[in-house]
Amino acid sequence: MRMLNLIRAEWLKLTRRPLTWVLLAVFLGLLVLQLLAQFVFLQLAASLGLASDQATFGAQLAEWQRRTVFPGLLGAVFGHINGLGGVFAVILTAGAMGSEYSWGTLRTQLARHPARSRYLLGKLATLLALLVVAMVITLLLGAALGGLLGALVGNVGVIDASDLLVLPLAILRALYVLLPYVLLTLCLTIVGRSLLVGVAGGLLYLVFEAGFGAFATFARLGGLWQAIYNLTIQQNINTLVQLNSHAFGLRPEEATPAIALAQLPSPLQASLVVALYCVSFLATALYVFRKRDITGAA
Repeated sequence: MRMLNLIRAEWLKLTRRPLTWVLLAVFLGLLVLQLLAQFVFLQLAASLGLASDQATFGAQLAEWQRRTVFPGLLGAVFGHINGLGGVFAVILTAGAMGSEYSWGTLRTQLARHPARSRYLLGKLATLLALLVVAMVITLLLGAALGGLLGALVGNVGVIDASDLLVLPLAILRALYVLLPYVLLTLCLTIVGRSLLVGVAGGLLYLVFEAGFGAFATFARLGGLWQAIYNLTIQQNINTLVQLNSHAFGLRPEEATPAIALAQLPSPLQASLVVALYCVSFLATALYVFRKRDITGAA
């Protein structure tokens, strides 16, 4: 009951904060722009006759076409969630935890609920629940807009029971992809006792991760280089992202030669490596949070 009360309190705080709704509105707005851009691009390609040039544009246009009709449209929405979603999850997590330090509310809350581990786990559970709700809203908006645009050109696609059955697993997989970024940001915010440290640290890691992708060139040498690169968070997350794409009929590797499925870790390895990172970040956050004194507002 104490954990449920903590989750209710955290849910009330997060849903009443303008930051939460601003982030959701911007995230949904970017999804709308993405779907509109796909639709306009395909219409322009058809009018310019690019579809007839199969040697140059065939694979790319075929993949974009799959992304604009069901069930591939759902895969495109999941791609948006696991792409830009990481940035928004970092900001939301840093705001949820960092503001407790800057506003001086953490001491008051811990006076009522002195079990620090339970407090932190309750906040984490609330953040994850909020992310799931945001995913569902994003999927509903994407499906509605995609269906409307498809109806304008007479090609909505087909979604059957098997696609709906795989949807809950895809949502959990997408949440699992965001989990290490949430936990890393939570850890950095607690260590730095600051919202800015959490946001800056989480976003800088995302930038570093994108830059580290350049080392994929060395991974193509195979052997030890490939094994080391396959232990990074991003490489294992790529496997999970591809699983969500394939679950809805997308084949991004056909349109993007840089995606080499043979070099990605197996789904089992990806799940275990991501779990190892998550446990490390969470254990560090819990240790620092429990051992360090809580001061007043900065």
